Order: sequence, then C-alpha cells, then structure tokens
Amino acid sequence: MIYAVCVCYIPDSFTAVENFIPANPMATPTHIVPEWYFLPFYAMLRAVPDILFVPAKLAGVIAMFGSIFLLFLLPWLDTSRVRSARFRPIYKWLFWLLLFDCLVLGWVGGNPPEGKFILIGRLATLYYFVHFLVILPLLSKFERPLPVPPSISEAVLKEAERRAVHAAGGS
Repeated sequence: MIYAVCVCYIPDSFTAVENFIPANPMATPTHIVPEWYFLPFYAMLRAVPDILFVPAKLAGVIAMFGSIFLLFLLPWLDTSRVRSARFRPIYKWLFWLLLFDCLVLGWVGGNPPEGKFILIGRLATLYYFVHFLVILPLLSKFERPLPVPPSISEAVLKEAERRAVHAAGGS
C-alpha cells in the first residue's frame, strides 16, 4: 500500500531536485546522480580503482554488473538446508548488516566522489562482495540453525485444537 501511494500520488518525492531544472546545452551540472534506486550500483561503479591491467572504468562496470549477477547465483552460494532466517540467528544479523551496507552504498552514490566518500564506497563495495562470495558460503557450512518444525501443518493443527478446546469450555 505504501509503495502504491508513493507511485500514484507522490512519484517525484524521491527524485533529485536537479532533475527539474530545464536543460541548458551551454552548462553541465556540477553533480549528476541517477535515480535513488540506482545509487548503490552507481557507488560501486565509482568505487573500484585500477586493478592490474584493467582500468578503473572497466573494473567499475564489471563490479556493477557483477553485483547484480551475484544475486542470480544466490541459490548456489547459500547451501544451508534451512532457508528461513527465522531459524538462522547469525544469518539474520548478517542480513541486516547487508541491508545497512546497501543503504550506505546508496548514500555514497548520492554524494560527489571525493574525500571520505571514496573510502566509504570502496569499503561498502568490498563488504558487498565479501558477504556473498565468502561469508555466505562459510556461514552455510558452520552455522547451526535452530530446530525446525517437521511440518507447518502440525503447528497449525495444534493451534486449531487448542482453540476448539478453549471455545468448548475445556482447559
């Protein structure tokens, strides 16, 4: 519902103010940023330095598209038998850390690439890739999940029986 309200009634609320300035072919804006949902990828694009014989621009493009490609590989990277974060306490904390990392990448992508933003962007980009390529496969091997119920139907049926007994006046 919140998403629908934002899309239908306030679609420009997350758009940068500079996007509403009429175009002037004689002047380039000082800082151009993409829409808010592309900011984490834009931060990754700008964060990667020269790597061996690969120039920074190409390395940034590879990192940006590689970050999306990692999401397609996620079923093979997370080999835990238990998929729900409800039964994996360490995974739950790492999920929130990844979400925070993506917010930091979005913040860095919205700022000019200078000073502290370069270092923060590089560290956040590094953590993004380490999270998926190192931490997640190791966590799948070493984390001991909480006991999982054998079936969801058992929990539902037990709750229905308890309510029926309670409604009938039993204890």
